[in-house]
Order: sequence, then C-alpha cells, then structure tokens
Amino acid sequence: MTEQNSRENIPGSTEMASSLRNDTPSDSYSNAGSLDSDEEVVNNENDTQQYTAVPITGTLSRRILTRTSTIVDGIRDDNNYASHRESMVVPPAPFGSTNPEEDHLSRKLSLGGTKKEHLTKEDTDALDSYDGEFNKQDMIDRPPDGTFWGWLSAVCVCFINTFSWGTNSSFGVFLNYYLKTNHFEGATMEDFALIGGLNLGLSFMLCNIANSLVRRFYYKSVMVVGIVLLVICYLCAAEAKTILQLIMLQGLLLSIAYAFAAGPCFVIIPTWFLKRRSIANGIATSGAGLAGIVFSRPTQALINKTGSYKWALRMIGIVCGVMLSISTMLIRCRRSLIVKADKPFWKELLGNFTRWDVYRQKPVLCLVSWNFLYGISYTILLFSMSSYATDIGLTYEQGSMVTTVQSIAQFIGRPLLGVVSDYFGKVNVTIIITVLLGVLSMVYWIFVHSYASLIVFAFISGIMVGVNWVNFTPLCADVVGGGDDLLAAVSFLCLIGGPPMIVAEIIGLKLRRDGSSKPFLYCQILVGVAALVSAAFLMIFREWKIYRMLDARRTLIQKKVEDKRNVDDIARLSRYDFLLRKSVISYFTRMFYPIKA
Repeated sequence: MTEQNSRENIPGSTEMASSLRNDTPSDSYSNAGSLDSDEEVVNNENDTQQYTAVPITGTLSRRILTRTSTIVDGIRDDNNYASHRESMVVPPAPFGSTNPEEDHLSRKLSLGGTKKEHLTKEDTDALDSYDGEFNKQDMIDRPPDGTFWGWLSAVCVCFINTFSWGTNSSFGVFLNYYLKTNHFEGATMEDFALIGGLNLGLSFMLCNIANSLVRRFYYKSVMVVGIVLLVICYLCAAEAKTILQLIMLQGLLLSIAYAFAAGPCFVIIPTWFLKRRSIANGIATSGAGLAGIVFSRPTQALINKTGSYKWALRMIGIVCGVMLSISTMLIRCRRSLIVKADKPFWKELLGNFTRWDVYRQKPVLCLVSWNFLYGISYTILLFSMSSYATDIGLTYEQGSMVTTVQSIAQFIGRPLLGVVSDYFGKVNVTIIITVLLGVLSMVYWIFVHSYASLIVFAFISGIMVGVNWVNFTPLCADVVGGGDDLLAAVSFLCLIGGPPMIVAEIIGLKLRRDGSSKPFLYCQILVGVAALVSAAFLMIFREWKIYRMLDARRTLIQKKVEDKRNVDDIARLSRYDFLLRKSVISYFTRMFYPIKA
C-alpha cells in the first residue's frame, strides 16, 4: 500500500474526537489533551475558572516541565506498547524442518495481493493485529524466522558472498604487483581503479537482470551459470596480455559472473526471516570481510613464492568454483521465485525495468537516494586504506595490515550491526551509523598520520561501513514485503546504486593532491558529506515508517468497541491524533520520534 492511499483511508471517529476535545486544545501529549497545567486552572464550587496569580516566568517554566513530562510519558508508553506487542507475536519456528522446496505452503504476494477483494478470511485474521512495523504481505505469509534451512541458507549466502564479491578484497595485492612490475605497459591507476569499480558497481547494476532471470528460470540454474563464468574469467585473466584484456576479463565479464552467482541471494533471506532479518542479513553479508581474511595473505604468499600473479588468479578461480558449487547445492529458498507469464521473455525483462508501481513509492525513492550517495562513501573507504597508508609514509606491509584489519572488522561488524538493528530498529541504527561514519571521516580520518591511528580508524570504519549491505534488503522488505515485489525493489536499488560505485574510486584518485601534507583531504570531505546527505533521505524514510506504525496502532484502538477502551487507549488516541496531523510540527515530530523503527 502506498503512503498516499494509507493517509487517505485513515479511519476516523467523530464521537471519539468530540469526547476528547472538551473545548480544549487536543494537540498535547497529556491524557486529557489539554496544554494547561493544574496550577494554572482550578475549578471552584460554582464550576467557574479562577486563575491564580502566578508569575509569567513561573508559569512558563511549569508549562515547559509539564509538556516535557507528558512527551516523555508518551514516548515511554509507545515503547512499552511496542514491547508488549512483540511479546504477543508468534514464536519462531523450530530449528528442524523438512526441505522447503518440497512443499508449496508459502504464498507469493504482490502489491495487489493485500487489497481487500483479494484477501481470504485467514488473511483478514492475520491482519487483525497489524501494527505497521512490517509490510502487510509479511503478516499474511509470515516467514518462520529461522528453522534449520533458514539459518543454513544464511550461512550459505555468507560463503557465496565470500567467494564472489568478496574476492575484490584481494585486488589490492594484484594492483601492487601490476604497479611494481609494470606488467601491463602503459596502464594507469585509473585503468586499475576501473576494474575494481566494475567488479563492485557493474555487478550491482546487473543484479536487475539476474533477478529477472530467476522469475523465469530456476534460481540455482542462474547461479550455476554465474559460477562457471567466474571460473573461466579467473583462468583466462591469468593469460591476459594487455590492460584492455584484463579490464574485459577481470572487470566486465567477472562482474556479470558475480551478478549471476550472488545476485539471486538478495531475496532468499527475507523469505525465511521477519523479526530477525537484519541479523540473518548481517551473517550473510559478513562474507565480504571473511574474504579479506581468506584471500589477501595467501594471494600475496603465492605471488612471492612463484614470482608471478598467474597462479594466484588460478587459485582464486578454482577455490571459488568449488566453494560456490557446494553453497549453491545447500542453499534453499522458502518459496518459488518463478512467475508464470505468457508474454515473451524480452517483454518480461523490459517490464521488470519499468515496475513504476514499486519505483515511484516515496519510501523506495528515499532508499534509492540514500544507497546512491552512501555508495560513494562506501567505495572510497573500502579501496583507499592501503593507498592512504602509503601516502602518509607507511610501508606496503603496514598498508596491507590496515586492509586486513578493516576486513576483520567487517566480518565482526556486519552480524553485530544486524543484532543491534533488530533490537533498536533497522532505520534507527542505519541513520546513526551513517551519520557517525560521515562525522568520523571529517573529524578523525583527516587528522590520522600514524600507523596506530590508522589501524584504529580502519577497525572502527570496518565495523560500521557495511550497514548498507546489512539493512538495505530488510528496509526494502519493510516497504514492499518479502513477496514478488521485493525482487523489483532490490533490483531498482542495485541498478541506481551501481554507477557511483563504478566511478567513486576514480573520482577519489582525481581528488588526490600529490605533494600536499593532506593528499586525501578532498576525498575525506567527499566521504563525510556524501554520508551525511544520504542520512537526510533516511530521515524522510523514517517519517514515513513512523506514520505507518502510528496509523496502524490508532486503527487497532479504533476497532475496539468504545465502551471497552481504557484510559490508556484514550490517551494514545489523543497522542496519535496529534502525531498524525498534516502539519509541519507533526511531520518533524514523527521524523525524530524516538521509538523503534
């Protein structure tokens, strides 16, 4: 349901509004809806109002204290209410389970699937307790929040990310070899930066095509094509003679392989998890950090032993092929991703690029804008640590250790971010981490000039920098649900989020000021500004989600018979009426309202 439809169909209650009004303003957080304190207005025996002679400063201070107290009480009540609601939810499914691909109980839903005319009685019963935290589709077809196959799939996705996108972490080792030996004569730093950017950004963009293919063909078949292409690319890249051949093999074709081998995994985790989506996604995406630990040192050791980069590339290709094959065999999706369609495949593919019913939603556009800008910060932070170490006078070995520390931090940090996100709210944690990363880049990284300080920054940034990978799929699922529309939403984010990742490192190289005491100053400012501006779009997204949650809670209270509403219900209705008003004050109050979201 779009935001516009949600706001136009808010159920109202004239009788309740009049009972709450009592000829006093109704925009306060107090139970009665009055802004006046008890010291200011006193009813005498004749029911007339007598005003006590209270100094203006005293009245103002008491009014501020009273309003602050009622706001705090209201926030506490909303958080207690949310905790009580969470204690009433269906417990997670048991750890053991049969092979999910042998049964067909899970339903595939789209945006239109939650309209009243399409709902069964069981669906309506499932929506009776809807509180707005998740999409309605996930209430109708509720994921089990685990089971053996769910957690096994999360681990499999972790390994798939490790042995696909994660191999980018070893590219710095090859880059150092190429530059030292001048193996590809005439190649520039921009050429090598383009390879790294294509690996990350182009593969991200091509996920749209991969996800379109899994709607027509079995998802494991698409992944197998990617695995075969990946092995071929690494084996052929070892025989590349020119920089153009290397760009085509290790840049362009390898990006296609990554997209096909790992792209379908984006939508597998949400089919298994609801309340635990972020922690499961954190485990799945920690593979990027694990790859830095697995590949960087062995790759360098093999190059040192053989004196050539060729066997290192072959080793990566063979190991990735074996591990990806095992992971693909074990992974399971809770429901079929195939959509039956009578139209030709090319028309269906084109239609997947024009899902305007999903793309034009305000929360989706906010997520796309955040992901686009944050991708600039992410890419520069990820690929610049080793170069920055060299620029401040550290050795190559020290720079390599900085990169390794950052990889270890990512491996630890992404599951940790998932745990924190599920506990405090995905939007809340993503905003805080994004802002912290932007601030640290401008107030700490700029002044790092020693090995110890850089190690500290690499670890802190490594813990936080992967928040986009941990939460962008769960945030999309909050908007469109875990059904078929999630493919379209995630693909749209990937398509728009890819270009900045392709060019970010090249931009970073152009912004370097060689010979300056702070050669990376402009890069550091760019990282900070991009992160902070991206957080502003998440604040707009947060306002939308808080509105949906409060609207759903108000609807739950209004469904009660009037004489069964207690004092707390009446107070909440008064508070929700104020928070849901279409005014500037209410808009920004929702944006910063401190509850789990």
